[in-house]
Amino acid sequence: MPERRGAVAAIGTTGSPLQQALRLREYRLLLGTQLAVGLTQPLLFFTQGWYVTIAAPEGKAVIYLGALGASRGLAFLAYVLFGGAFADRFPRRQVLIVSQFVSLVMTLAIGVLLLVPAVNEGEGRLLPLMIGLFATFGLVQGQDGPTRTSMLRDVVPEEAMASALSFFFMIVSAALLIAAPFSGWSLEHLGVGTTYLISAVGPAAILLCALPMKAAGMAADPTAQRESVWSNLRGGLQVLAEEPAVRWTVLLTWLSTAAGLSVMGVLIGAWVKDILHMGASGWGTLALFWGLGSVISTTFLMTRPTLKHRGWLFLGSCAGLGAAVLGFSFSRAIPIAFAFNGLAGVTFMVMNTVSVAIVQAMVPNRVLGRVTGLLLLGGGLMQVTGLFVGLMAAAIGIERTYPIAACVILATTALVALRQRPLRTLD
Repeated sequence: MPERRGAVAAIGTTGSPLQQALRLREYRLLLGTQLAVGLTQPLLFFTQGWYVTIAAPEGKAVIYLGALGASRGLAFLAYVLFGGAFADRFPRRQVLIVSQFVSLVMTLAIGVLLLVPAVNEGEGRLLPLMIGLFATFGLVQGQDGPTRTSMLRDVVPEEAMASALSFFFMIVSAALLIAAPFSGWSLEHLGVGTTYLISAVGPAAILLCALPMKAAGMAADPTAQRESVWSNLRGGLQVLAEEPAVRWTVLLTWLSTAAGLSVMGVLIGAWVKDILHMGASGWGTLALFWGLGSVISTTFLMTRPTLKHRGWLFLGSCAGLGAAVLGFSFSRAIPIAFAFNGLAGVTFMVMNTVSVAIVQAMVPNRVLGRVTGLLLLGGGLMQVTGLFVGLMAAAIGIERTYPIAACVILATTALVALRQRPLRTLD
């Protein structure tokens, strides 16, 4: 089967689809990379956001947080499509090894810089300089996301894909339950620089898992190397032009992620500090509820042998994310805010998992990396949008900005549900 080049051809028929997938050594190694990401990427995210929050001039934290998000997002957007093309053009295992080695070097270098007192305080132009260096986080995500997500197709047979995919995302959600409170504790007790250095364990662990892998040792699309990278990119865009259900899954994922996570992710440090009046540990606890919600949703999806009514499930999760952001925006009592943040975690993870499942089911493996890269553009758009949302928050107030983001998600989801029958009826 050409479209399944490098994948395990068959697995035992006893046990649930997830149990069958877990018997595969390559899948377990891929889960190891996902666990490493889940435990350490939040450290990077929290550390960067908290560093900017406390180092920014008084009253300008939302603007600098927006600039942080925009720098990471622009780096991600500039690279992720090429990252998806490289994931199809070259052996995915080799691409993963190279990208994680580069990530390890960059993380260690930035962590050492943050140990310098002047840098730690963000003196003079050092804060903008560090924001620029933090943008390398977007480059790493731009290669890592399409590569590892596409590798699922190389190691798991189709009959076990739905459960294997849900468990793949559940690993990150479960890891956040540990990473979120640890991030807050580490920032308060060990400091920004040490916490950043600890996150280097992530790419090191991914390398340890990737090196012994045997799957994904051949290019998914060997013919791609005979074309230019730009021609490779057009191959991914052609899928969106030909498949309306895939196209609108990608577009609505972009908008929901950009609007929802620009406030729940990029600006959340300012909300925690100025509206909920909590410190870094409180932020970590708030994120813990997002992780709990994510675990609940992915555990439910994991128990389904197949994902039925995927179109409505995707649309419902987008609307649910909008409703969760709206509820959070009006919450001032900490327990209620935590609850709505947990609901946001539930709905975002369902949206993320089902959107990937739709792409995995409908897109040929030879262009899967490219289309996955297109799908993941939402993460970059979210961070770029964070700059505009930060400016909006500075102009009209952060308390007005959150409800506007929620209403954008709700209105757009309703419009797509009404007008796009191919997505609505997707089973």
